[in-house]
Amino acid sequence: MLLHYLKVALRNLWKYKAHSIISVLCLAVGITFYTAISLFLGRFGVSRDLPGGDRRVEVTGMKYGLSLENIDYIHSLHIEEIDSLIVGSPVFKGEIGCIDGNQRELPYIASYMLANNHFLKGYGLEVVAGDASLQKKDEVVISEKFAQRVFGGENPIGMSIRLPKLMKDDLEIYRIAGVVSGIEFNDYRFAEIYFPLSSSSRFALSAEAIVKPGVDMQAFKQRMREILLEPGNPDSFVYIQDFASRYQEFFWIELIGLCIGSLILLSGLVNFLKFLIQMFYNRQRELAIRKCVGSGVGGLFTLLFTECFCMMTVALLISMCLSEICYVFACQYLLDEVTGFFQLTDVYWIQFKTYLVVLLVCLVICLYPVWRIRRTSVIRMVMVATRRHVFRNVMIGVQMAISLFFVGGAIITAMAVHETFGDTSTIYLTEEEEERIIMLKVNTARMDKNWDAILGDVQQMPEIESYTYSMLEIGESFGFSQYTNEERSWYIREVLASPDYFSFFNVPMQGKEVDANAENMVYVSRAFYNQLQKDGVDGIVKLDGYEYQIAGVYESLHKEPGLVGQYIGSVVRPTLTDTYYYFRLTPQADAKVCVKKLETICRKYVPETLPLEIRLMSDRTKTTAGTVELISYVFLLLGFISLLVVILSIYSAISMDTVSRQKEVAIRKINGATPKVIAWLFGRSYLLTYLLVFAIVLPIGRLAAISLYQDLDAPYRWDWVVGIFIGIALLIFAVTAYKIYRIMHLNPATIIKKE
Repeated sequence: MLLHYLKVALRNLWKYKAHSIISVLCLAVGITFYTAISLFLGRFGVSRDLPGGDRRVEVTGMKYGLSLENIDYIHSLHIEEIDSLIVGSPVFKGEIGCIDGNQRELPYIASYMLANNHFLKGYGLEVVAGDASLQKKDEVVISEKFAQRVFGGENPIGMSIRLPKLMKDDLEIYRIAGVVSGIEFNDYRFAEIYFPLSSSSRFALSAEAIVKPGVDMQAFKQRMREILLEPGNPDSFVYIQDFASRYQEFFWIELIGLCIGSLILLSGLVNFLKFLIQMFYNRQRELAIRKCVGSGVGGLFTLLFTECFCMMTVALLISMCLSEICYVFACQYLLDEVTGFFQLTDVYWIQFKTYLVVLLVCLVICLYPVWRIRRTSVIRMVMVATRRHVFRNVMIGVQMAISLFFVGGAIITAMAVHETFGDTSTIYLTEEEEERIIMLKVNTARMDKNWDAILGDVQQMPEIESYTYSMLEIGESFGFSQYTNEERSWYIREVLASPDYFSFFNVPMQGKEVDANAENMVYVSRAFYNQLQKDGVDGIVKLDGYEYQIAGVYESLHKEPGLVGQYIGSVVRPTLTDTYYYFRLTPQADAKVCVKKLETICRKYVPETLPLEIRLMSDRTKTTAGTVELISYVFLLLGFISLLVVILSIYSAISMDTVSRQKEVAIRKINGATPKVIAWLFGRSYLLTYLLVFAIVLPIGRLAAISLYQDLDAPYRWDWVVGIFIGIALLIFAVTAYKIYRIMHLNPATIIKKE
C-alpha cells in the first residue's frame, strides 16, 4: 500500500514538476541560510547557561582593570555573600614554545590568558587529564584541541611550555599540569593555554563573583561598591554589573541575526506551503472520488503526507549540498579565526533539526485538507474557490514584504559598509600593478628576530624592484587621534608607515619625504588639510594635545570613510616600526613564483610550525579587508535570493492560477472580453498586493535604517528606494506578463473541448 501511495505521489509531483522544483529549491535555500546564520551565532555568541549565570556579578577596573593586589584584597575581605570568585585576564595571541618529552622545542602561535582555580569550572570546562587547579606558579593548563594540535596522540602531562619574558619577575618555563575540554572559542574568555594568576603581574584582570542563593543582588552590588572603592580615587578600581548585562548588546545582534535567518526560512516555507495547499484545491475532485470508493481518512492523509515527505527530503538533500559548497567557499576566502571552529557535522545536525520542525509543520498542514474532505460539499467547495485567492495573495504579500526587507537591507548595508570602511586598497594602483606587489607580514617573534637576515636575502632577489613598510595593512589605521577647533572635535585616522609609502603606492603627495626616525612630523590627507585651512592652521597641527609639523599633504591612501559625522580624514606618521612589508616586482617577474621564493627564504629562519603570511596584494582572501567585502556581498546575495524566491513564487502561483481558470477565460472571451480585461483580471491582485506591501514596508525599513546608521548619509537617500521600487515592479511585471500573454491568446474552443 505504501508503494502505491509513493507511486501516486511521485506521479502527481511530476505532473506539477515546474512548481514542485521551485518549491523544493526555495525551501532548500531557506534551510541553508537559516542553518548558516544559526551556526555562526551559536559559535560566536556567548553562553548564558554557565553555572550560576543569574547569580554572577562582574567586578573590573574602571580604567585599567584589576591588579593581582586588588584580587588579593577582595579575598582578604572574606565577603560572606560570595560563593566563588572567578578571575581571568583578557585573551592574548602570540608565539610560545612547546617542549616535548625529548626536550625538542617547536614554536607555535597560540591564544593564552591568566586564570584562577575557579575559572575553568565556572566557565564549564571539564578536566580531561591531569590537575587543572592552577595552584602552582610554574604549572599551566591547556585545551584538548591545542594538545592534539601540538602533541598529537602523545600524553602532554609533564611537558613544558616556554613563554617569552616581558617582565623581570616573570617565569619563562611552565610545566603542563592538566588538559581541559569544553565549549571553546565560543566566547572571548576561552583560550588554548591557561596560566596561573601568580605567574605574571603584567596583565589587567577582571573578576566575576558568583553570589550565594537567596542574596539580594542589588544590595550586594551596592555593598561591593562601598567596600571596594579606593579612598581618594573613586573611579580607578571598581566597575560592577550583572553578568547578563555584559551580553545585552550581543543579545540584540543575536536576535536580529535569528530574525534574518527565520525570515529567509519563512519565505521558502511559505512558498512550499502555498504550493501544497494550491495542489489540494486542484485535486479536490480526485480526493472526493477516492473517498467515495472507500479510501479512509488515514489513506487520504498518507497520500498527501507522502508527497510532502518526498519534497521535504529532496529539499534537505539539496540544502546539504549547498552547505557543502558554502563551507568550501568560506574556508577558502574567510579568515581562519572565523572558519576554524566550524564542522560540517554541526551544519548537518542543525539542518536535520530544522527539517524535522518543518516536517512537523507540514504534517499539521496535511491534516487540514483531510478534515475538510470529510465534510466536503459542493457549496463549501465553491466557497473555498473564492477564498483560496485570498490565502494565496496573503502568502505572496508576506513573501514580498520579506523580499523588500532583505533587498532594502542588503543595499543599505552595502552602502553603509562602503561608506564606513571605504575601499581597503589604494585607489591609485591598477589591477596589473596590484598583481606585481607582494605583501609579507612579520607575524611572529621568530621572524622579527631574524628579519634583518630575511630582508637581506629578499633584497638579493633580482625580481624585487623596491619595497616599503607600514605598521598595519593598507586600508587599516593604527588608531585615532583627536583634532579640536573652536566649535567641535573630530577623530583623525592615524597610520604609521615609511616616508616612501606615498611614492610606492602612487599616492599624490605635496611635500617632502622626511627620515623614518623623524619626530613630531606628520603627513595629512587632503580632507583634513581643507579643514585645517578653514581653521587658519598652517604648518603646525595639534593632535591629542601634541604639536606636529606638517611635512606634506596627500590626496588619500584609499577611499577615506566617514567624512561625515565625527571623522574627517587621516594622518600618516613616519615610523621605524615595520610589520607589513610590500615588495614591488619587475614587470617581467612571475608573481606566483616570487611568492614561493619568499616563502622558501622565510622558512630558512622560521620553522614549519609557525604560519607565514605572504600573498599578492590583489589576493584579499583570508584578510580583514576581504572578509569585510565578502560580508557586503553576502548581504547582497541574501537580498537577491529573497527576491528570487518571491519571483519564483509569483511565477508558480500565476501558472497554477491560469491553468485552473482556463475555462473561465474561455467563457469570458466568448462573451466578448478583450485581452486588456483578461490581463487586468489576472494582474490586478499582484499589482495591488505589491503596492500595499511596499507602502507598509517602506516607513518601517527607513526608520530601522536611520536608527542603525544614523551617522551615515546612506539611510537618508531616496535613490535606492526608487530603484528598489521600480526594479522589483519590473521583475514582477515581466514574470506575470508572460503567463498572462499566453492565456490571453488561447483558443476558447480548444479549452472547452478539453473540458
